[in-house]
Amino acid sequence: MELILLLLLLFSISFYRRYAPVKGVECVPEDQLAEPDHQVIDLREYNDPDTRTQTTFQHIPYAYLKRFYKEIPQKEIHVIASDEVDLKLGIRFLKSKGFQVKKMTLLMPAKSGIYKLKKCGGY
Repeated sequence: MELILLLLLLFSISFYRRYAPVKGVECVPEDQLAEPDHQVIDLREYNDPDTRTQTTFQHIPYAYLKRFYKEIPQKEIHVIASDEVDLKLGIRFLKSKGFQVKKMTLLMPAKSGIYKLKKCGGY
C-alpha cells in the first residue's frame, strides 16, 4: 500500500512539472521575440532548420540546459521552444536557478517548414 502511494506521488510530481501551467510568464507572439531588454533563450534542438537562421538568440537546447545555464546573463529572459514539455521544464529549471523568466513563445512547425506561434491557451 505504501509503495502504491509513493509511486502515485512520484507520478503526480512528474505530471505537474511537465503539464501544469507556469504562473507569472506571459505568452507572446513571435514578432515580439527580438526585444533589447530581454535575453532570448532558444530551447529548440540543434538540428532544427529554423534555429540556424536566427543567430541573435542564445541557443541552448533543453537537453543541454543543465550544463550551460551558467552562460546565461542575469537579466529578464524570454524563452522559446517548439514543444510544450521542453518549454515548461526549461522555464521551471531556469526559475529554480534564480533567473527571471518573464515571457515565453511556443512555436510549432507549419507545413512549409516555417514555424508559427502555437495557441497559448492554458498558460
